[in-house]
Amino acid sequence: MNLLISGCSFTHWPDAPGSPTNVCWPTPLNQLRPDLNIINLAEPGAGNRYIANSVVNYVAEHPDQVDCVLIMWSGVSRLDFLTDITDPSWNKLFDSYGFYRRMESCPNTLGWIFSGGQYGPWIMNHDTINLFRPMYKISSNLSLAYTNLMEIVKTQQFLKSKNIPYRFMSYVNYWHHRDNCSPNGDFGVFKFPELKSLINEIDWESWIFKDKNRDGIYQMALAAKDYNGDNFHPGAATNREWAELVNQRLPTID
Repeated sequence: MNLLISGCSFTHWPDAPGSPTNVCWPTPLNQLRPDLNIINLAEPGAGNRYIANSVVNYVAEHPDQVDCVLIMWSGVSRLDFLTDITDPSWNKLFDSYGFYRRMESCPNTLGWIFSGGQYGPWIMNHDTINLFRPMYKISSNLSLAYTNLMEIVKTQQFLKSKNIPYRFMSYVNYWHHRDNCSPNGDFGVFKFPELKSLINEIDWESWIFKDKNRDGIYQMALAAKDYNGDNFHPGAATNREWAELVNQRLPTID
């Protein structure tokens, strides 16, 4: 089965800078299911706009090569931009900043750059501060939540239109009314009545959660105190446990 995956650093994180070895749950999933041919588009720092677009673009470019899609949606406070990178100085910024992805089909002209959240890595780089700070100034939690939920709904409808089986997850539980739910600045989306009609479009039957509270892998790591050295990203045991959960919920492909 050709399994297309996308997400953020909770779905792809190298065991060392530049290493091809991924320490996140897709690796133990592949160990459980060696029959899977995994294509992982996830990037550290990525937000839901990139995640949605990466899946749509890959399916469009490889229409007969995707049997199933798994997405672990990122935080609802993240901003992503597809930018022109033909300017050498901007190209250089990508490499110095680190939280980006050049488009495979046009790696010398277009690339995504990621904020990583309201308190993400953008606040430690002068150039990305100039890019993202004005955008966060004119954003609100409502506007951020709307933008991110729309990407989820659009991707759901795209995959259904293509008859591609899928399973969605969210790295952290933001399906509630509370203000704070992650160190990245995530918040509960149910607190906004303006989003009710959009949330009602989500097909929850195709989602994977830790429990009935809709907890994600972040809550699983929090409960087990199992981290990958930073009190945020899950450790090896939690990634294995999540992989087992995903394996139980994988769609059956004829």
